Amino acid sequence: MADTRGAAVSVPHAEGSDVRVLQVNYASSEEFAHEYASNLVSGGIFIRTEDSLELRERLQVNLVLDFCGEEVRLPGEVVHVVSAEMASMGGSVGVAVQVDAPAAELRERLEPLLTAQGISAERPVDDGRRAAPRVEARVPVLIEGADAALEGHTRDLSQVGVMVMVPGRSLPVGETVQVTLTHPETGETMNIEGTVARETETDGGGSALGIRFDPSEDEREAVESFVEGVQSTEHARRMGGITGDIASLSAPEIVQMFGMTAERGTLTLRQGQREGIIGFEGGLLRYVRLGTTSGMKALLRLLGWTEGSFEFHARLDPVDQPEAPLPLEAALLDAVRRIDEFSGMDLSRFPAAAQPSVQDDAPDDDLTKLESAVLDLVRAGLSVERIIEVIPEPDPEVYCALDLLLDRNLIAF
Repeated sequence: MADTRGAAVSVPHAEGSDVRVLQVNYASSEEFAHEYASNLVSGGIFIRTEDSLELRERLQVNLVLDFCGEEVRLPGEVVHVVSAEMASMGGSVGVAVQVDAPAAELRERLEPLLTAQGISAERPVDDGRRAAPRVEARVPVLIEGADAALEGHTRDLSQVGVMVMVPGRSLPVGETVQVTLTHPETGETMNIEGTVARETETDGGGSALGIRFDPSEDEREAVESFVEGVQSTEHARRMGGITGDIASLSAPEIVQMFGMTAERGTLTLRQGQREGIIGFEGGLLRYVRLGTTSGMKALLRLLGWTEGSFEFHARLDPVDQPEAPLPLEAALLDAVRRIDEFSGMDLSRFPAAAQPSVQDDAPDDDLTKLESAVLDLVRAGLSVERIIEVIPEPDPEVYCALDLLLDRNLIAF
């Protein structure tokens, strides 16, 4: 990950204050313009520093603009700390700071400093207004339609709409909905009227919903302010995140490295439209999600990915109905063992779209609970793919049950 972020030096505390001060110098207007467009415009800044700072520590950031002789002082809070151990996996040692001032106020203070240097701070426009930038954001969301209510999480967020990932069934395009967003830090909620603008099925049984916000004129300002606050928080959090390609390591190594070097965190793995999350804390695996799949079944699937991207941040994202925690190291060892054993199975015997049939005289009195469940689904006419999805046990165990039933001539293809 290319690092163009500013390095800081510590300066004495402000007189009469015990708040630490970090100073970042910008030698050129171009350097400052890049920092502004990348981070400050969204209300945060990542500072490369060897100083030991604590999460939630209050501090003051002094932006010293050497090119014009100005200094901007910004109080804020540390929202992410990248240690030397974490930085060894990508990124830089430092801290992400969320500035206290709302992003709109910050823009009003900083943009004149750029325009005075002949640098435009305006973002591209489509309709005569400033474009509404989309920010990657993963926050809880509830979508209520005419006949259904869906819980999920946002994937990206702007002041005019949101992309939401939901497990299971979706909502039709054109339906009027109410979207309830939850602020990731304060827990505050905002209800926003909207319309489903597009819907895309994702691998793993989930859907991606594009929702356009339709607030009334009286509500618009409050909605925009709330969304901007969420964007600022999420942007600051992600500045301290570590990203990379799964292909550069292996999925098991990525999970193990972050799990062993961070006290807590959320690891997001993406492959095309598929997105999985792994949450851990204090050496415990708190949850694993991949579409509608969770637990060990989801973990085995994610650990089998050989390409895609990952993103890690040192915050445990909230999820609905978390599983019972498991020791992280033991869960990884168990998962890798199962994957190794599974790798030798001939899956060509079980085409995904094939619908096996039950032999007329197939007994089921000496079968395990899992084998009986698989046999029942075969009787119901489900395909191999649907059987694998419906049964919550890990995929290797389901395939082993199919293999036994086939070898005993209890089912046929």
